[in-house]
Amino acid sequence: MVVGKIKKFKGIYVSTLTPFDENLEVDYKTIEAQIDFVIGKGIHGIVTCGVNGEFSSLTLSERKKIIKVSVNAAKDRIPVIAGAYSNSYKESIELVEYAEANGATAAILTTPFFFRKPSEEGLYSYFSKILEKVKKFPIFLCNVPIYSLIDLSINLVENLTMKYKNIVGIKDLSGITDSILGYAGAFEELSVLVGSDRMVYNGLNAGCDGAVSAIANIMPEYLLKIYDTYKKGNTDQAWIEQEAVIGIRSLMKRFPSRSAQKFIFAKISGRESFVRPPLRNLKAEERENLLIIMGEHGLKIESEITI
Repeated sequence: MVVGKIKKFKGIYVSTLTPFDENLEVDYKTIEAQIDFVIGKGIHGIVTCGVNGEFSSLTLSERKKIIKVSVNAAKDRIPVIAGAYSNSYKESIELVEYAEANGATAAILTTPFFFRKPSEEGLYSYFSKILEKVKKFPIFLCNVPIYSLIDLSINLVENLTMKYKNIVGIKDLSGITDSILGYAGAFEELSVLVGSDRMVYNGLNAGCDGAVSAIANIMPEYLLKIYDTYKKGNTDQAWIEQEAVIGIRSLMKRFPSRSAQKFIFAKISGRESFVRPPLRNLKAEERENLLIIMGEHGLKIESEITI
């Protein structure tokens, strides 16, 4: 996919999980089933090897294979944005080039995340080293200050987009409304996606094109309701739908996030999935409590797919 052949990225995207088997090896069969599941529910696109996908626990070769498996599983039905996050610009280049060669729709980069307050000049140089090598492939920039401790400033994005025309979008995981408003207001030509389940309505209201969701791995219909209802002009109902998702998030926050998502998806797929250290799996008591809490709130999770 090259710039000029795609329209804006819109709708609800899933930041897909990376399932691991009992030996903590990547479970590629479950990745394929998961992508089929969310596509069947109507999801508009996926982001693979992202924060929710535990990219920092993966080897470079694993990330490449996940990107390839994800693209093949999507079968051109929805866009696939490949995560190319790295502290090493050379590794990011390798991942972006691999994503392009294997049919991904776009790649996503973020600020390097193990440096103490690098200068904006240094950050510009970091992104430029990558973008000089991949001038035709669509690129998203990701603002994720909770992990990188660095904000992707509007000034930096402006300077980059002036030179590199293959920057097509921004994903914002700050969870701050002013940040979302800033990006959406400053970059109307880019696709701006909010990266927080609890901020989908705020993002759309600020002019964003959609959202990248974690909960959509297991409850895609809840996120799609917000988007579809808002786009139909029923903003009051869309806020009610958003409040429902905020409630679900508050329930999930009682447990380790990715472990809880994987446990619930195991109920959907019939295939258990684990996390890699330093994350931990749910304890037996937590699993039981999670099911009880979800049941009390009318959140029924049933087996829907066979792997």
